[in-house]
Amino acid sequence: MSNQIFSRLISNKLFPQLTWLRFFGFEFWMVGFTPFFIGYVVGAKELFGFDLFYGFVIIAFLTSSTFILNHIYDLELDKQNPRKEFSLLVRDTITLKQAWLLFWFFQITCLLLSFRFNSDFLLCIIGLTIISFVYNAPPFRFKTRPGLDLLSNGISLGFLIPLSAWSINEPILEFPRLYLFATFCYLMALYCPTMAVDVSFDRRFGIQTFATKFGASNTMKLSWTFTILGVSTLIYSGIYEIFPWNYKLLVWTGWLLILEIIVHYIYLPIHSQPSYHTVAKGSIILATLEAVATFFFFIIFLDLYSIG
Repeated sequence: MSNQIFSRLISNKLFPQLTWLRFFGFEFWMVGFTPFFIGYVVGAKELFGFDLFYGFVIIAFLTSSTFILNHIYDLELDKQNPRKEFSLLVRDTITLKQAWLLFWFFQITCLLLSFRFNSDFLLCIIGLTIISFVYNAPPFRFKTRPGLDLLSNGISLGFLIPLSAWSINEPILEFPRLYLFATFCYLMALYCPTMAVDVSFDRRFGIQTFATKFGASNTMKLSWTFTILGVSTLIYSGIYEIFPWNYKLLVWTGWLLILEIIVHYIYLPIHSQPSYHTVAKGSIILATLEAVATFFFFIIFLDLYSIG
């Protein structure tokens, strides 16, 4: 579905709930679910379970609170950005006070739900909450500080989320480090294009990001580099049989890893500023391929683990 069609749908009075869901960032819940799923399966040695779905609820609430905070602090900019016309604040559907109440509802509920697990899990969620504040709120406002914007997303998506899921069943310090680094690289590869697509708008309004400082093309090149690093790390882990990888897993899934590099280069071009359509389409294609490769890996991993 194209962005134009989706915009018309959410503007239609028959679909007001879609506007609310977008305001809560529901289309980005999967961005948090993916690293959580990875951390859970490797730690629990099972493909699904009640704790996994319970954790998904926590991540969904945390993501929603972060997006509402983003809408609150970006309100004046969002009023001038056509891509943010769905915002309930921009539309005056809700007030700032109501937005803050929604934020605290999601944030407090997320923290309360986290007490079901251990203290390591709770610390990870608190860490994610802190990053959400320093990323969006002044005087920190890391999202407008080149380098810190990348680091904030890398630590939250590529580090704390998979670590929280792992900690449900395993000691937090025993998470396989190379696998954690690969997860970090893959998520950063998908995040970089979202900065590159907004370079023109950000420069027009004096917003500083990694992409505005180093250019859209260089940001896309960095994205591709992250994919190459992630793939290389997994191949290295397979060759030297560093948990959770081993040589047999590499033989069965290694070709998919190489394919990821090629698909990234084709659908997320690295030589110019991409359009919103290019980033949306390319990210979906790449993320889908990576999801299939990851699922394939997990099926074989769990089978080998049960045999062992």
